[in-house]
Amino acid sequence: MEPHILDLCQLGRLGGTNGDLVAELAAEGKASLTDVPRGILTGAYGAQQRCQIECTEKGQEYMDPGLPEQLLEHQYPLHFIDFETSRIAVPYHEGMRPYEQTTFQWSCHTIRKIGGKLEHTEWLNTNEAFPNFEFAKALMQQVGNQGTAYIWTPHEKTALKDILRQMDVYGHKDPGLAAWLDEITDDKNGRLVDLCQLARAFYYHPAMKGSFSIKYVLPAVWLEDAALRESPDFKKYVKFDENGHLLEPYASLPPLPIGEKEEIVNEGTGAMRVYQEMVFGLTRNVPETRENYRRLLLQYCELDTAAMVMIWRHWGGV
Repeated sequence: MEPHILDLCQLGRLGGTNGDLVAELAAEGKASLTDVPRGILTGAYGAQQRCQIECTEKGQEYMDPGLPEQLLEHQYPLHFIDFETSRIAVPYHEGMRPYEQTTFQWSCHTIRKIGGKLEHTEWLNTNEAFPNFEFAKALMQQVGNQGTAYIWTPHEKTALKDILRQMDVYGHKDPGLAAWLDEITDDKNGRLVDLCQLARAFYYHPAMKGSFSIKYVLPAVWLEDAALRESPDFKKYVKFDENGHLLEPYASLPPLPIGEKEEIVNEGTGAMRVYQEMVFGLTRNVPETRENYRRLLLQYCELDTAAMVMIWRHWGGV
Protein backbone atom coordinates (compact mmCIF):
# COMPACT_ATOMS: atom_id res chain seq x y z
CA MET A 1 0.00 0.00 0.00
CA GLU A 2 1.26 3.46 -0.91
CA PRO A 3 2.02 5.71 0.84
CA HIS A 4 3.12 3.28 3.54
CA ILE A 5 3.32 4.02 7.24
CA LEU A 6 6.93 2.81 7.23
CA ASP A 7 7.80 5.89 5.17
CA LEU A 8 6.94 8.19 8.09
CA CYS A 9 9.91 10.28 9.18
CA GLN A 10 11.17 9.53 12.71
CA LEU A 11 8.93 6.45 12.75
CA GLY A 12 10.59 5.06 15.88
CA ARG A 13 9.38 8.06 17.86
CA LEU A 14 5.75 7.67 16.81
CA GLY A 15 3.43 7.55 19.80
CA GLY A 16 6.21 7.88 22.37
CA THR A 17 7.05 4.93 24.62
CA ASN A 18 3.50 3.75 25.27
CA GLY A 19 3.29 0.69 23.08
CA ASP A 20 3.94 -0.10 19.44
CA LEU A 21 1.48 1.94 17.42
CA VAL A 22 2.64 0.51 14.10
CA ALA A 23 1.91 -3.04 15.31
CA GLU A 24 -1.48 -1.92 16.62
CA LEU A 25 -2.43 -0.39 13.28
CA ALA A 26 -1.18 -3.46 11.41
CA ALA A 27 -3.36 -5.68 13.60
CA GLU A 28 -6.33 -3.58 12.46
CA GLY A 29 -5.32 -4.07 8.84
CA LYS A 30 -4.05 -0.50 8.49
CA ALA A 31 -0.72 0.25 6.86
CA SER A 32 -1.21 3.57 5.08
CA LEU A 33 0.61 6.69 6.14
CA THR A 34 -2.74 8.45 6.31
CA ASP A 35 -3.99 5.96 8.93
CA VAL A 36 -1.78 7.54 11.59
CA PRO A 37 -3.97 9.31 14.19
CA ARG A 38 -3.15 13.02 14.18
CA GLY A 39 -3.62 13.29 17.93
CA ILE A 40 -0.44 11.37 18.71
CA LEU A 41 1.78 13.56 16.53
CA THR A 42 3.33 15.51 19.36
CA GLY A 43 6.76 16.34 20.67
CA ALA A 44 9.83 17.54 18.81
CA TYR A 45 9.04 15.64 15.61
CA GLY A 46 5.24 15.81 15.64
CA ALA A 47 4.99 18.91 13.45
CA GLN A 48 7.36 17.37 10.91
CA GLN A 49 5.36 14.14 10.82
CA ARG A 50 2.07 16.02 10.49
CA CYS A 51 3.49 18.06 7.62
CA GLN A 52 4.53 14.87 5.83
CA ILE A 53 1.09 13.30 6.17
CA GLU A 54 -0.73 16.44 5.04
CA CYS A 55 1.58 16.88 2.03
CA THR A 56 1.01 13.25 1.10
CA GLU A 57 -2.77 13.60 1.35
CA LYS A 58 -2.73 16.73 -0.82
CA GLY A 59 -0.12 15.33 -3.21
CA GLN A 60 1.88 18.53 -3.13
CA GLU A 61 4.99 19.99 -1.57
CA TYR A 62 5.12 22.29 1.42
CA MET A 63 7.46 25.24 1.61
CA ASP A 64 7.40 27.59 4.57
CA PRO A 65 7.02 31.20 3.34
CA GLY A 66 9.95 32.14 5.57
CA LEU A 67 12.41 29.88 3.75
CA PRO A 68 13.34 32.31 0.94
CA GLU A 69 13.79 35.00 3.59
CA GLN A 70 16.21 32.74 5.45
CA LEU A 71 18.26 32.32 2.28
CA LEU A 72 18.44 36.07 1.70
CA GLU A 73 20.14 36.48 5.08
CA HIS A 74 23.17 34.47 3.95
CA GLN A 75 26.19 36.49 2.92
CA TYR A 76 27.70 36.18 -0.57
CA PRO A 77 29.76 34.64 -2.01
CA LEU A 78 27.90 31.38 -1.56
CA HIS A 79 29.92 28.16 -1.63
CA PHE A 80 28.14 24.80 -1.88
CA ILE A 81 30.64 22.19 -0.65
CA ASP A 82 30.70 18.42 -0.39
CA PHE A 83 33.45 16.04 0.78
CA GLU A 84 34.23 12.40 0.06
CA THR A 85 35.99 10.67 2.93
CA SER A 86 37.11 7.24 4.04
CA ARG A 87 37.43 5.42 7.36
CA ILE A 88 38.89 1.92 7.16
CA ALA A 89 40.07 -0.51 9.79
CA VAL A 90 43.62 -0.71 8.45
CA PRO A 91 44.60 2.76 7.17
CA TYR A 92 46.89 3.05 4.17
CA HIS A 93 49.04 5.77 5.72
CA GLU A 94 51.69 5.27 8.39
CA GLY A 95 50.83 6.50 11.86
CA MET A 96 47.07 6.62 11.39
CA ARG A 97 44.73 4.94 13.88
CA PRO A 98 42.15 2.35 12.81
CA TYR A 99 39.08 4.05 11.33
CA GLU A 100 40.73 7.47 11.37
CA GLN A 101 39.29 9.70 8.69
CA THR A 102 40.91 10.42 5.34
CA THR A 103 39.47 13.29 3.31
CA PHE A 104 40.30 12.66 -0.32
CA GLN A 105 37.95 14.80 -2.44
CA TRP A 106 35.89 17.96 -2.43
CA SER A 107 33.58 19.71 -4.87
CA CYS A 108 32.50 23.34 -4.64
CA HIS A 109 29.92 25.31 -6.61
CA THR A 110 30.23 29.06 -6.04
CA ILE A 111 27.91 32.01 -6.68
CA ARG A 112 29.75 35.26 -5.99
CA LYS A 113 26.82 37.72 -6.08
CA ILE A 114 23.04 37.79 -6.42
CA GLY A 115 22.21 36.48 -9.88
CA GLY A 116 25.87 35.65 -10.45
CA LYS A 117 27.28 32.95 -12.67
CA LEU A 118 27.57 29.45 -11.22
CA GLU A 119 31.23 28.39 -10.95
CA HIS A 120 32.58 24.92 -10.20
CA THR A 121 35.92 23.89 -8.69
CA GLU A 122 37.10 20.54 -7.39
CA TRP A 123 39.99 18.72 -5.78
CA LEU A 124 40.81 15.02 -5.78
CA ASN A 125 43.81 13.23 -4.36
CA THR A 126 45.33 10.78 -6.88
CA ASN A 127 48.56 9.72 -5.19
CA GLU A 128 49.47 7.62 -2.16
CA ALA A 129 50.40 10.54 0.10
CA PHE A 130 48.29 11.41 3.16
CA PRO A 131 45.86 13.92 1.59
CA ASN A 132 44.10 15.72 4.45
CA PHE A 133 46.25 18.82 4.80
CA GLU A 134 46.51 19.50 1.07
CA PHE A 135 42.75 18.87 0.83
CA ALA A 136 42.07 21.53 3.48
CA LYS A 137 44.57 24.02 2.06
CA ALA A 138 43.03 23.82 -1.41
CA LEU A 139 39.55 24.26 0.08
CA MET A 140 40.71 27.27 2.09
CA GLN A 141 42.03 28.91 -1.08
CA GLN A 142 38.65 28.40 -2.77
CA VAL A 143 36.29 29.33 0.08
CA GLY A 144 38.42 32.04 1.67
CA ASN A 145 37.31 34.13 4.65
CA GLN A 146 34.10 35.69 3.36
CA GLY A 147 30.61 34.48 2.55
CA THR A 148 28.56 31.39 3.33
CA ALA A 149 29.58 27.74 2.95
CA TYR A 150 26.56 25.49 2.48
CA ILE A 151 26.75 21.84 3.52
CA TRP A 152 24.23 19.00 3.69
CA THR A 153 24.39 17.38 7.17
CA PRO A 154 27.26 18.04 9.64
CA HIS A 155 29.69 15.65 7.91
CA GLU A 156 31.80 18.39 6.34
CA LYS A 157 32.07 20.33 9.58
CA THR A 158 33.15 17.20 11.45
CA ALA A 159 35.74 16.41 8.79
CA LEU A 160 37.27 19.90 9.03
CA LYS A 161 37.44 19.64 12.82
CA ASP A 162 39.19 16.28 12.41
CA ILE A 163 41.79 17.84 10.12
CA LEU A 164 42.46 20.60 12.64
CA ARG A 165 43.00 17.96 15.32
CA GLN A 166 45.25 15.94 12.98
CA MET A 167 47.43 18.99 12.37
CA ASP A 168 48.23 19.01 16.08
CA VAL A 169 48.64 15.23 16.39
CA TYR A 170 50.96 14.92 13.38
CA GLY A 171 52.84 18.15 14.01
CA HIS A 172 51.79 19.77 10.74
CA LYS A 173 52.75 23.44 11.05
CA ASP A 174 50.58 25.82 9.05
CA PRO A 175 49.26 28.60 11.29
CA GLY A 176 47.17 30.16 8.55
CA LEU A 177 45.38 26.90 7.77
CA ALA A 178 44.86 26.10 11.45
CA ALA A 179 43.33 29.54 12.04
CA TRP A 180 41.03 29.14 9.04
CA LEU A 181 39.85 25.69 10.14
CA ASP A 182 39.21 26.97 13.64
CA GLU A 183 37.27 29.97 12.34
CA ILE A 184 35.08 28.23 9.77
CA THR A 185 34.03 25.46 12.17
CA ASP A 186 33.18 27.90 14.97
CA ASP A 187 29.41 27.94 15.52
CA LYS A 188 29.53 31.61 16.48
CA ASN A 189 30.50 32.92 13.04
CA GLY A 190 27.74 31.02 11.20
CA ARG A 191 29.66 30.57 7.95
CA LEU A 192 28.74 26.88 7.67
CA VAL A 193 25.01 26.56 6.96
CA ASP A 194 23.41 23.11 6.91
CA LEU A 195 20.80 22.98 4.14
CA CYS A 196 19.51 19.68 5.52
CA GLN A 197 18.52 21.46 8.73
CA LEU A 198 16.66 24.04 6.66
CA ALA A 199 14.86 21.26 4.82
CA ARG A 200 13.77 19.67 8.10
CA ALA A 201 12.48 23.00 9.41
CA PHE A 202 10.90 24.53 6.30
CA TYR A 203 10.33 22.03 3.47
CA TYR A 204 8.67 18.75 2.58
CA HIS A 205 7.69 16.91 -0.62
CA PRO A 206 5.72 13.63 -0.73
CA ALA A 207 8.32 12.09 -3.04
CA MET A 208 10.89 12.31 -0.23
CA LYS A 209 9.08 9.45 1.59
CA GLY A 210 10.13 10.65 5.01
CA SER A 211 13.83 11.03 4.19
CA PHE A 212 15.83 14.24 4.26
CA SER A 213 18.81 12.69 2.50
CA ILE A 214 19.86 14.74 -0.50
CA LYS A 215 19.37 11.55 -2.54
CA TYR A 216 15.64 11.91 -1.85
CA VAL A 217 15.24 15.69 -1.72
CA LEU A 218 16.92 16.30 -5.09
CA PRO A 219 14.71 13.88 -7.11
CA ALA A 220 11.61 15.44 -5.55
CA VAL A 221 12.75 18.96 -6.44
CA TRP A 222 13.93 17.89 -9.90
CA LEU A 223 10.52 16.49 -10.85
CA GLU A 224 8.69 19.45 -9.29
CA ASP A 225 10.63 22.31 -10.89
CA ALA A 226 10.76 22.48 -14.69
CA ALA A 227 12.91 25.63 -14.51
CA LEU A 228 15.78 23.57 -13.10
CA ARG A 229 15.62 21.15 -16.01
CA GLU A 230 15.58 24.06 -18.46
CA SER A 231 18.58 25.79 -16.87
CA PRO A 232 21.82 25.65 -18.89
CA ASP A 233 23.63 24.97 -15.61
CA PHE A 234 21.92 21.59 -15.20
CA LYS A 235 21.06 20.61 -18.78
CA LYS A 236 23.54 17.72 -18.78
CA TYR A 237 21.50 15.95 -16.11
CA VAL A 238 18.32 15.87 -18.24
CA LYS A 239 18.14 12.27 -19.44
CA PHE A 240 15.38 9.73 -20.05
CA ASP A 241 15.12 5.97 -19.71
CA GLU A 242 14.25 3.58 -22.55
CA ASN A 243 10.54 4.22 -21.95
CA GLY A 244 10.90 7.98 -22.18
CA HIS A 245 10.57 8.62 -18.45
CA LEU A 246 12.62 11.44 -16.99
CA LEU A 247 15.51 10.22 -14.85
CA GLU A 248 16.47 11.93 -11.62
CA PRO A 249 20.04 13.31 -11.76
CA TYR A 250 21.77 10.58 -9.73
CA ALA A 251 20.29 7.98 -12.07
CA SER A 252 21.56 9.96 -15.07
CA LEU A 253 25.27 9.66 -14.21
CA PRO A 254 26.95 7.62 -16.95
CA PRO A 255 28.84 4.41 -16.13
CA LEU A 256 32.40 3.99 -17.36
CA PRO A 257 34.29 0.85 -18.40
CA ILE A 258 36.52 -0.70 -15.76
CA GLY A 259 38.17 -3.77 -17.22
CA GLU A 260 35.47 -6.00 -18.71
CA LYS A 261 32.57 -4.39 -16.84
CA GLU A 262 31.06 -0.99 -16.30
CA GLU A 263 31.13 0.92 -13.00
CA ILE A 264 28.99 3.75 -11.67
CA VAL A 265 29.44 5.85 -8.54
CA ASN A 266 26.26 7.48 -7.21
CA GLU A 267 26.66 7.19 -3.42
CA GLY A 268 29.35 7.70 -0.79
CA THR A 269 30.27 4.08 -0.13
CA GLY A 270 30.87 3.54 -3.83
CA ALA A 271 33.08 6.64 -3.92
CA MET A 272 35.18 5.34 -1.03
CA ARG A 273 35.61 1.96 -2.72
CA VAL A 274 36.55 3.47 -6.10
CA TYR A 275 39.06 5.82 -4.47
CA GLN A 276 40.77 2.91 -2.77
CA GLU A 277 40.93 1.02 -6.06
CA MET A 278 42.26 4.05 -7.94
CA VAL A 279 45.06 4.85 -5.49
CA PHE A 280 45.90 1.52 -3.85
CA GLY A 281 44.24 -1.23 -5.94
CA LEU A 282 45.75 -3.81 -8.24
CA THR A 283 44.94 -1.70 -11.34
CA ARG A 284 46.36 1.56 -9.99
CA ASN A 285 49.14 1.47 -12.61
CA VAL A 286 46.76 0.89 -15.53
CA PRO A 287 46.34 4.40 -17.02
CA GLU A 288 42.93 3.92 -18.65
CA THR A 289 41.41 2.27 -15.59
CA ARG A 290 42.88 4.86 -13.26
CA GLU A 291 41.52 7.69 -15.43
CA ASN A 292 38.02 6.19 -15.48
CA TYR A 293 38.05 5.82 -11.71
CA ARG A 294 39.02 9.49 -11.49
CA ARG A 295 36.21 10.53 -13.81
CA LEU A 296 33.66 8.49 -11.86
CA LEU A 297 34.64 10.23 -8.64
CA LEU A 298 34.63 13.72 -10.17
CA GLN A 299 31.22 13.42 -11.82
CA TYR A 300 29.62 12.06 -8.65
CA CYS A 301 31.01 14.66 -6.26
CA GLU A 302 30.20 17.46 -8.71
CA LEU A 303 26.57 16.35 -8.74
CA ASP A 304 26.41 16.40 -4.95
CA THR A 305 27.14 20.12 -4.90
CA ALA A 306 25.09 20.83 -8.03
CA ALA A 307 22.21 19.11 -6.20
CA MET A 308 22.55 21.58 -3.36
CA VAL A 309 22.40 24.49 -5.80
CA MET A 310 19.28 23.04 -7.46
CA ILE A 311 17.51 22.66 -4.12
CA TRP A 312 18.60 26.14 -3.04
CA ARG A 313 17.24 27.65 -6.27
CA HIS A 314 13.95 25.78 -5.93
CA TRP A 315 13.61 27.23 -2.43
CA GLY A 316 13.98 30.76 -3.79
CA GLY A 317 17.72 31.28 -3.82
CA VAL A 318 18.91 33.93 -6.27
